[in-house]
Amino acid sequence: MMKEQKQVFCVGTVDTKLEELRFLCQSLRSHFNSFSSHSQVQITLVDVSTSQDLIESVEDFHFVSRKDVLSYYHGHGNQDYSLPDDRGRAVAIMSKALEHYVKKAYKDNVVVGAIGLGGSGGTSLLSSAFRSLPVGVPKFIVSTVASGQTQPYIGTSDLVLIPSVVDICGINRVSRVILSNAGAAFAGMVLGSLERSLNSTNAKEKPTVGITMFGVTTSCVDAVKNKLLEEGYESLVFHATGVGARQWKILSKTV
Repeated sequence: MMKEQKQVFCVGTVDTKLEELRFLCQSLRSHFNSFSSHSQVQITLVDVSTSQDLIESVEDFHFVSRKDVLSYYHGHGNQDYSLPDDRGRAVAIMSKALEHYVKKAYKDNVVVGAIGLGGSGGTSLLSSAFRSLPVGVPKFIVSTVASGQTQPYIGTSDLVLIPSVVDICGINRVSRVILSNAGAAFAGMVLGSLERSLNSTNAKEKPTVGITMFGVTTSCVDAVKNKLLEEGYESLVFHATGVGARQWKILSKTV
């Protein structure tokens, strides 16, 4: 992994989505250059193809091959792992390898965001790996399933799914706009996150209390939250039904 500068990962199946991934990478580069007076971010194209055709490099962009990603399947980066012919098993293995790769990159303070694109299979492959990045680290997927039942993909994370409107199959008058907008939004979020980290102070964080809330208990929760604030506590308020309880369970391990 390159450590000279911060990286964002642009992830997808190069064997089937190379044109779209290149366009997205070019959009990211353009927006990063427009938003920032100097280049802060390395764009890295990460291949998660499940076919047997190996692509070793992509012109103009730092490239991580499928073989490199698969070497992380067991959690380290020192061995090759071949994919089975069964597509379902291959996708599951590649997803787990990508998750380990992304986690290692974040632990090494290399990656500052991840964006990808795909249909239902690609979204499933990418989403579990992207969810492994902590809350606050920008994570986007341009997806054909973003307008449906998204809970299996988002879970308790802050993953952003952007509807592709048309299928991800070439660059046309619709996909060009969608991918350009996604690149602009993601680049802005990454640069904002980097700026916050540079400007952050070393002030001691307040102890944190989790509170659940229904609409009918808002007044009570507001009063409790304000009282806790006076006592030096920060409150994280979650909706009492649905995903709220699961989100608190996850966040409580990190705050």
